[in-house]
Amino acid sequence: MKKLIAICAFCAAFCVAEPLTWNRLLSSVDEDPVLKASAGKQSALGNRSGTKLWNDLELNYKLDGLGFMDHDFELRVKPKAFGEGAADDAYWDAQLDYQKFMQNYDRAQIIYERYQHALHYILRCKIQQLHQQLYAVNEDRIAVLRVKSGSETFDLQDLVDALERQASLTADLISDSNSIEDSKMKLRSFVADFDSIALDTAWLPTIEELSSALKDGDGNLDKYPDVARAKAKWAIDDKKYAQEVNEGRDYISHIGLGYEYIRGKYKYDWVTESSAAGSGTSTEKWKLVRKDDDRRTCDKFYLTLAVKIPAFSDDRSDEIKRQVDVLESERDYLEEKRDASQKVARIREEILAIIAQRNVQKDFVDKVNAGALFQDFAIRTGSDPLLLLRARESALESLLKIAKLDDDIYNDYIELLSYNGGFLRTDVANQLKAGVGK
Repeated sequence: MKKLIAICAFCAAFCVAEPLTWNRLLSSVDEDPVLKASAGKQSALGNRSGTKLWNDLELNYKLDGLGFMDHDFELRVKPKAFGEGAADDAYWDAQLDYQKFMQNYDRAQIIYERYQHALHYILRCKIQQLHQQLYAVNEDRIAVLRVKSGSETFDLQDLVDALERQASLTADLISDSNSIEDSKMKLRSFVADFDSIALDTAWLPTIEELSSALKDGDGNLDKYPDVARAKAKWAIDDKKYAQEVNEGRDYISHIGLGYEYIRGKYKYDWVTESSAAGSGTSTEKWKLVRKDDDRRTCDKFYLTLAVKIPAFSDDRSDEIKRQVDVLESERDYLEEKRDASQKVARIREEILAIIAQRNVQKDFVDKVNAGALFQDFAIRTGSDPLLLLRARESALESLLKIAKLDDDIYNDYIELLSYNGGFLRTDVANQLKAGVGK
């Protein structure tokens, strides 16, 4: 029974699983936990209450004496500094804009990672196929050399070289297999339920399209992700500086509205008393006498106003420190702008140089396939099988070099898109081909 359940579960999983396509791979971007964390930051900033009528509001109470006769209540408010509200809103708006950009920035990095591993899988499979073909050609060479082992033209060194070549190709095939399996595991971490990989190479721009598009200029450097991030950080520090400057304009310490209630307060008078001294003279003394039954109840409202006097107490060290932070952020922005321009130009020139090498190899392969190369030798040797195998091997080796150059080209290309903001675009489904038309 357990075996039957396991078989049914396996069949169900097999039926549900679908091949991994470009659309499935890229649609998994929105499920990445990094983006969910970024969305949480935006939500926290978006729910921030912007209503702040004052800085502090407090109720003071004073009891005069222990007779509970004199009660003093005061409602005291510390108003916001002049311009503080607008500066606060500008600062938090800058924070929200920065978090929105960082979410798009993280999304671009996630897309880049998926393209990186998908391209590695595609190009490594192509390299593996060429290694397999080279291995087959080398096996044919070994077979021919063993047949010719008794002839006068046989050279033992050729057989030894062929056997060494076979061992080297075997190691390359093992490396290809391990690398492809690693890519599969990485892709499965992005999309778990797929039974095969069907990443169409038509999704990629052609080398000719890349060569034509890479000759364009840099475009707007402020749209480059690293530059835009540095600029957004600069804006936050600038708004924070403006916020602190406005907080320092709190010239009014507080405004208060009070109420004093006095119950049963007695009234006193100073009176004199006469007394006779021993010598027959009299002296007078002053005495404080309470007027009985003269108690009275009274209450009153009053206003208080406290104004700061900043003379000899103004400490601008914090303001200067914040101003230095703003200047540092501006310097980081300008430095990032310069570095981004240099990086993009360097990668563009590197890709064009690799494309030039690829064109040389491509011309060689075309000549071999057309039969122009080795044609004279084939006529003279009567189509020597070793020479024909050598021609075939040369063509395959050139194709292998082309495949490795393609690997370098596309890896540099997606790195270029990560620098110039190609992966920030959300209005296209295929950033690789859309990047060509930028």
